[in-house]
Amino acid sequence: MTPPPIDDSGDPSQRAVRQRLAERIRRSVEAHRGFRTVRRERLLWSIEAPGCAQATLTRTEYTHVTLLRLEPGAALPWPRGTFAQEILVVEGGALAEPAGGAAVQPLARWSLALRRGEDAGALHARGGPAVLYVRHIVAPPATLPGPEAAWWGLPAAPLQCIGIEQRRWHEGFAGVRTLALWGTPQVVSMLVHFAPGAGVPDHRHAVHEDCLMLEGSMFLGDILLRAGDYQLAPAGGGHFGEMSDVGGTFFFHGAIDAALRPPRRDRAPEA
Repeated sequence: MTPPPIDDSGDPSQRAVRQRLAERIRRSVEAHRGFRTVRRERLLWSIEAPGCAQATLTRTEYTHVTLLRLEPGAALPWPRGTFAQEILVVEGGALAEPAGGAAVQPLARWSLALRRGEDAGALHARGGPAVLYVRHIVAPPATLPGPEAAWWGLPAAPLQCIGIEQRRWHEGFAGVRTLALWGTPQVVSMLVHFAPGAGVPDHRHAVHEDCLMLEGSMFLGDILLRAGDYQLAPAGGGHFGEMSDVGGTFFFHGAIDAALRPPRRDRAPEA
């Protein structure tokens, strides 16, 4: 049912509601200026390699962020000009095959892998089709902005796997749970779950923040992110009115807001 329009012609309370809505939209537009939001319906898929389709989410001076759909058994490609990859299993499962005869490692949904060079090993779809979220690093990791360079400088295997079952969820603000996958005290790759009605205070970002909605939905001011939607929040910007009315889970890579800061023992997991 379509809600009736707000008629403030003779009702002061309705006029006040309309004014509050207008102010909220104005603040949201101002706070999210320069953000890039990519809707799941607007993704443009192309064939990247046999059994692999790719859709670009964004490009920055040092990253190429994509979604990849792998057919069963298909391998994650290594595009020319790539120095490293951060990989989140969004749907399905993956199989990491480190170089040098190390043990093969299965990766379940929402697990993370770091690949530091084409010769580090291979990653394949496991058991069926898979959807992967991949941040391709297109500049030498040591030349990235300081917090990002430190993130990539954490001790790790050439093909590092972080299974979701290896990490613990932690309670934050009321109704907010976080699961840190890999990080430093400044930058983290993390899963965040909002219960219905939960949210976090307004905050700003010291580095670019990549966010992919995995389940449910959440509002960022007047912007609604649904499962499959992506947003890049540029360094120096901030989020306003971040909350979920129905509940949702998202992945982000970026600076740690105080509202989401995990316990120290989870900030830089050992390799």
